[in-house]
Amino acid sequence: MIKRVFAAIVLSALAVAMMSCSNGKPPTGVPATPGIAGTWEFLAVSSNGGGTTGIEVALQEGSVLINGMPEPSGIVSAAGISQIAFVCINSNTGDVISFGGNCPGQSGVCSMVGGNTLNGTARAIGGPFTFTYTENGNAFTVSGMLDSQTQGLVLVNGTYNTQTSGTCTDSGSVTGVVVPKLTGTYTGQMTLPDGTADSVTATLSQSSGNLTVGIVGTGSEPTSFSLTGPVTGHAFALQGQFNVGGTVQPITYNGYYQLTKGIPSIYFVNSTDTANPAYAGTLTLQPQQ
Repeated sequence: MIKRVFAAIVLSALAVAMMSCSNGKPPTGVPATPGIAGTWEFLAVSSNGGGTTGIEVALQEGSVLINGMPEPSGIVSAAGISQIAFVCINSNTGDVISFGGNCPGQSGVCSMVGGNTLNGTARAIGGPFTFTYTENGNAFTVSGMLDSQTQGLVLVNGTYNTQTSGTCTDSGSVTGVVVPKLTGTYTGQMTLPDGTADSVTATLSQSSGNLTVGIVGTGSEPTSFSLTGPVTGHAFALQGQFNVGGTVQPITYNGYYQLTKGIPSIYFVNSTDTANPAYAGTLTLQPQQ
């Protein structure tokens, strides 16, 4: 900021005059944190005997004008299914159990009800990062620090607590990290929407908060279909179409990126029947040739 002001003074006599009229003092303003908007995964680990909740967020950040230039404001938010989602995670293995949140923390039961939001403040690298999130209608507060060693891409020393009394009362520790885009080719066994099993190849491509997955089967009657939808953190919700017995039907899948025995994998659930979501398969990342 100071360098930009100095350059303006040197190049513009008018700027010099203006600075002289104000006793030579540069414009004031609070330096904003470097932008932390992006795809985050926060892991909330219950200290009350509950499981781990993955808070999957496409974090948005506001902006302010400093010396006429837009800068990150440090005010962050997320709302709606395209920006925030929850998954239940096995605390011992790190594998996803189900989608929808882990509230109350001690029950291990996931729920899809209620509104999901996040609002908070992060002012500087190495400084506090605090936010409130609403999981299935239950509010929690998180306090932590933006790690200076990673230029603010990691939340450290985080804790969470229930903000208000309700059906979900829990507390514990929180870590968070900016996650990379979901890309690459994954293979494995998958139960297709028509109930048949097949060896498939899934190609992932992420752009502007949206994920596209192209799935190609290798059976005697090759099958291919495409899914697309919002991705938040390591979780995604996709929609597409599939030909079942000559009839094209809409399909919905939930998915989650995880390490299965140390190998990058995608866990798929067929959620077309919302009352009875069905595990579809876990595909593993293939090394680049």
